[in-house]
Amino acid sequence: MKLYDSLKSELIEIDVPKVCIYTCGPTVYDFIHIGNSRPLILTDLIIRYLEHRDIKYKYLLNITDIDDKIINKAKEENQSEEDYAQKFTNAFLTDLDDLNIKRPTAIIPISSKINEILGFIDELIKKGFAYENNGNVYFDISQWENKYGMLSKQNIDHLNMGERIEIDENKKNPQDFILWKKTEIGKRWLSKWSLGRPGWHTECALMIDDFFRAPIDIHVGGIDLKFPHHENERIQYMAKNLREISSVWLHNGHLSIDNVKMSKSLKNTILVKDYVKNYGSNSLRYIFLNSNYKQPLNITQELINNSVDWVLKVETMLKTINWSVSIGDLILTNQTPIDDDFNSYKYITKFRSILKNDLNTPMAISLVDEMCKNINKQMKTKTVDLTYAKLKSILNILGFNFNIKKISIEDIEKLKEWKMLISQKEFDKADKLRESLKQENII
Repeated sequence: MKLYDSLKSELIEIDVPKVCIYTCGPTVYDFIHIGNSRPLILTDLIIRYLEHRDIKYKYLLNITDIDDKIINKAKEENQSEEDYAQKFTNAFLTDLDDLNIKRPTAIIPISSKINEILGFIDELIKKGFAYENNGNVYFDISQWENKYGMLSKQNIDHLNMGERIEIDENKKNPQDFILWKKTEIGKRWLSKWSLGRPGWHTECALMIDDFFRAPIDIHVGGIDLKFPHHENERIQYMAKNLREISSVWLHNGHLSIDNVKMSKSLKNTILVKDYVKNYGSNSLRYIFLNSNYKQPLNITQELINNSVDWVLKVETMLKTINWSVSIGDLILTNQTPIDDDFNSYKYITKFRSILKNDLNTPMAISLVDEMCKNINKQMKTKTVDLTYAKLKSILNILGFNFNIKKISIEDIEKLKEWKMLISQKEFDKADKLRESLKQENII
């Protein structure tokens, strides 16, 4: 598979027997919004493709459960930080399930890795790449000026002081960032430097170093994390290990709502739980997959409506085939799909080549549309070939979850009665029975 690497700005071939993947998880101080879910669904697509190709993988997702926002919110709610963080960790895991996202190999809260973080920071100090001042520990950027800024394509001399860079009189250089923060507020841990807690940028570098014990193949995250978070994460790992942290940095584009960038500070976010409740998870997945993952995406009501229509169209076709086969109105054959010139439609082969080429999901959606059109044409002849089975396989790899009910004997009797009422032109009774079949998710 070839993926676009944000560091080298080129496609990189990933061809290893076991793919190691890391995705930045949430800071659990609130429910996640649909912007937070884009890298998660992107990673889920990769995982599903690897499983389809029987390629082994190891996938780690972190949980940031130590943060000033958690401390402040817990105080407001008069809860302990642990209880508050656990509440939103549980909510996050529920959102993963509701989005039909496969669980990672491991989901690790950073609070469980404090000892490892202390050792990581201490090693950076011993190597001369970090320093302590007044109980705080900072990374010394001056020794890595030739590498720092490469990921975000910024010159270190032109970094914007006071906005994305925290001003701190304890630093040797304005660009230096904190690894261990001395504090008297919130939960603290004892270190040789002070009572405090780790800086945010260290946790991902430590997680990868500790869990994989080697550089990873794919690092996934939103483009808004590229600087300073990913830049700082990368440079720490390089300083400790003298090698790159990942073969590919996979960054997805940010989301906007009606042309305004989605942001919790602007209070214009759409929570995942609300989106799924109102429109379903398939709708959100379709929106993401029908655009290139690298591109920014503007969410509008029209876009949502179009996605709901697409999902309904596919779902209706799948349900119709399901119940039609059960009552003998439609026959599924094992014939290979062919065109008018008797050439085989190699749908799965085509689909694989589409995903291998930097996850070209808009083209994958076009392939699904083409297959649906072919199936609808076949349904008129009361016979459908293997296009149907291949379509279900592709939809599963893309992560769509259509709730197609297994038809029972009682359901078959109702369906036959419905068809009979229509044939006898008893349309009022037929409509009532049809409504009942819809309510039971049969048609």
